[in-house]
Amino acid sequence: MDIQTNSVEVIGIDAGGTMTDTFFVRKDGEFVVGKSQSNPDDEASAVLESSIDALALWQRKVEDVYPEMVTGVYSGTAMLNRVVQRKGMKVGLIVNKGMEDAHRMGRAIQCYLGYALEDRLHLNSHRYDEPLVPPERTRGVTERVDTQGDVVIPLREHEAYEAARELIERGSESIVIVFLHSHKNGAHERRVAEICREVATEMGSDIPIFASVDYYPVRKESHRTNTTVLEAYAAEPSRKTLLKISDDMRSHGAGFDLRVMASHGGTISWNAKELARTLVSGPIGGVIGSRYLGDKLGYENIACSDIGGTSFDMALITKGNFAIAKDRDMARLLLSLPLVAMDSVGAGAGSFVRIDPHSGGINLGPDSAGYRVGMCWEESGLDTVSVTDCHVILGYLNPDNFLGGAIKLNVERAREEVKRQVADPLGLSVEDAAAGVIELLDQSLRQHVRAMIS
Repeated sequence: MDIQTNSVEVIGIDAGGTMTDTFFVRKDGEFVVGKSQSNPDDEASAVLESSIDALALWQRKVEDVYPEMVTGVYSGTAMLNRVVQRKGMKVGLIVNKGMEDAHRMGRAIQCYLGYALEDRLHLNSHRYDEPLVPPERTRGVTERVDTQGDVVIPLREHEAYEAARELIERGSESIVIVFLHSHKNGAHERRVAEICREVATEMGSDIPIFASVDYYPVRKESHRTNTTVLEAYAAEPSRKTLLKISDDMRSHGAGFDLRVMASHGGTISWNAKELARTLVSGPIGGVIGSRYLGDKLGYENIACSDIGGTSFDMALITKGNFAIAKDRDMARLLLSLPLVAMDSVGAGAGSFVRIDPHSGGINLGPDSAGYRVGMCWEESGLDTVSVTDCHVILGYLNPDNFLGGAIKLNVERAREEVKRQVADPLGLSVEDAAAGVIELLDQSLRQHVRAMIS
């Protein structure tokens, strides 16, 4: 092979909760794909293993290929999965006194998001999700700025000092400050941010502080609050992950700045300040690719879906285009972000399966087994069965060829645990219980599709 004419120019990374895929594209347009088991504790190692797997098909090494590449684009679901599973950082929230419950209550529309038309009309099943910031880590501070940015009530700094101390004492790993109309005058927010940093230093803490005016200075307080909280709750942990991936690639000779798929359909630097803009970096590339395929195949109206181990994502392409809105909802949260019109729910092929102690019915997710697959994998360390266990029992997955045989699945172990945790409590056979779980998942996904279309 002529390295000069067929050098590898692009790497695309798709880091899911279960598997990590890498795509290497040569100058002549040829490509290879690699796959490895995801590692949320060290995502860089999963990217490296997947790269080695891909480049082996060209009989090339990472150390030789990385220096050739012109660019690399990362997409992943870790940030979104943190939101749908409620597994983000412990965030402290400082708001106007009297507004402490606003984030927990949310906009009334949030409890209807993701439901089909008949449920929205008849209120059959709407619910409120757990807030990203619980009431015990929310504090109010006296101040008020009016809609024109004029100070109506001065900031009571002693309350800000007290709030910062209490939030840090309660284990907050970051603090978000959101005041009414701060997009018109952010002086109070910025002063409280200074106070929080001062208090954190005194208490020997080095937690990040987020003032909404410095990240998303826009109107609509509920949207701005959700988005800034999301920056601290889900984006900040991803920043550390992306830094490690970038450093690891550079240590192997890469000279490009790693880009991340953004929610509006473009890319931004991994080191961008507003990293929450990459919330749906994983599925967003699929929407763009679907539009491209639709254009080539002559289809103008397309329903795009992406099911992973943790979440199910869907978008609609109508008349050859997807919509981009500034105030879209995502994962049942209203946000101040330019987002391609799509949505996600916490239902995936690796979702945990539990019996509801009150109703006796089957509950799926929103948390999932992720890279640990299910109890059918003896090294998983899990004690709860997943949808994958049900697929293995019914023969939908080859237990000897999972990840090309790198992960061996134990069918009997899956049967024993599904019998104990699901089948026996419901008085069903193992096969009927497994089939019921999969049908319940399918029904949930159908409901989501209908909600998007209606």
